[in-house]
Amino acid sequence: MSSTNTFPIPTPTPDSRARTVALWGILVVEVLILCLPGIWWGVAGLSLLVLAVLLGFLVAVLRGHGEKIILSWILIFPLGYYYLSFPREHALITLDRVFIGALLAAACFAVHPGIPRIPRSLRRSGAYWGLFLVFSALAILPAKTPLISLRLWVEAFLFPALLAWYVLRYFEVRRHLSAMHALTCVMAIYAASIGIAEVFLQQDLLPLPGGGFVVAGDYTDVANILPRPNGPFATNNSFAMVGIVSLLFLLFLKRTMVGPMPRWQRILHRVGVTAALAETLMPLFKSVLFSLATVLLADAFYQHGKRRVVRVGAVLSLGFAFLSLQLVLPSVFEERADSTTFYARIAQEKQTLALFMDHPINGVGLSNFADASQNSKYATYYKTGGALDSPHNNFGAILAETGLTGFVPFVAAQILLVSAFWKLRQANTNDSKLVWKAFLFLFLCYWINGISLTIIYFEDLNLWYLFVLAVLYKFAITSPEVRTSQRLGLDTK
Repeated sequence: MSSTNTFPIPTPTPDSRARTVALWGILVVEVLILCLPGIWWGVAGLSLLVLAVLLGFLVAVLRGHGEKIILSWILIFPLGYYYLSFPREHALITLDRVFIGALLAAACFAVHPGIPRIPRSLRRSGAYWGLFLVFSALAILPAKTPLISLRLWVEAFLFPALLAWYVLRYFEVRRHLSAMHALTCVMAIYAASIGIAEVFLQQDLLPLPGGGFVVAGDYTDVANILPRPNGPFATNNSFAMVGIVSLLFLLFLKRTMVGPMPRWQRILHRVGVTAALAETLMPLFKSVLFSLATVLLADAFYQHGKRRVVRVGAVLSLGFAFLSLQLVLPSVFEERADSTTFYARIAQEKQTLALFMDHPINGVGLSNFADASQNSKYATYYKTGGALDSPHNNFGAILAETGLTGFVPFVAAQILLVSAFWKLRQANTNDSKLVWKAFLFLFLCYWINGISLTIIYFEDLNLWYLFVLAVLYKFAITSPEVRTSQRLGLDTK
């Protein structure tokens, strides 16, 4: 009788299966490391990083955590116009569109108990801005290029309003004061660094569609020109104005800090303020210099003794710095101080008025001024200056392109905005006085420059400007010094 020995086959357990998979995975990775080129690994690593960022972005949206999206935007938004636009020409995907879309999606998932109601005084300003949006949208129809006008309407008028609304409703400003300060410092530092590099290299390092590199002085003599950089933005107008808004925002945020700042943040603040000031001055706009001088003199009114003398001394220093160009770069000074530019602005106002008088109700069409002014009947001159065929004035642009139907609610929205912040000032608390002064300086800078430049059409500036104003207002209405709307003098019904 024969017998056979049988050996039972062991049944694999879950732990043994996991070990087997892990060993095979390690083996595959080792083979890939030995066989694949290094550049492939760089691409794979970058892809994983992008995937992780997108996943984190999606999680933040689904959880309603818009504050993380906003803080990320503060840090990267100047670079987004070059690196995060696809395709480069006539971009369909841009950082601004993704950012605002993500905030609106996050608002659908946001759960914040005790959301403060926006006071009625500010809601009135928003209502008139809504009317302006309606009538300026109607002004798209007669435009020669309606798609360009529509893009302008969405990105320069609608998006900033939506961002301000989100901040007022959902963004916990007081919780993120320190983070906003640090991120704004870093943003100002790298933006100014790009501008400084452009001055020395005399080229636009991040060229964008519709932009261009500008120099002041004698174009035929390289030694007598001074570049007017645009940094990471399409125009040097945006570069200078974002700089001045960042400068005033940083000074405001420093005043809101409770207790002494850590040493690293004090150093970062000084470098950030210096960078924002450099960003403001490098494009050599006379209106920017004038607005800075106005703010310094207005601030001197609030100061006493030595601090008032310092503010007045700073104004004199700005004037001396401008006049010193006559000794260092005479051709630059002559161009910047040329009276012909002043005469050209007068001629431009006459041309703007002529266009409005021919189209008083609905205007010539949003962003259609340049095309409409090509008619020879609108050729205008004043002394040695000819019209620039571009409004170079916020009020003139809105009046000529949208007519009275757009101009009236536009002006009313600005007046009611000032009124809303003035009502905050009437609370007479430390926070309300701080917010009023910061708002006053920002408003002065925006509109002093808005009388000589058409900055109302710059979507990058408008997003940053409205965001900062919304942060100021939210800081005031959430002040622990003010427990009830009655003490603020605000009606929230």
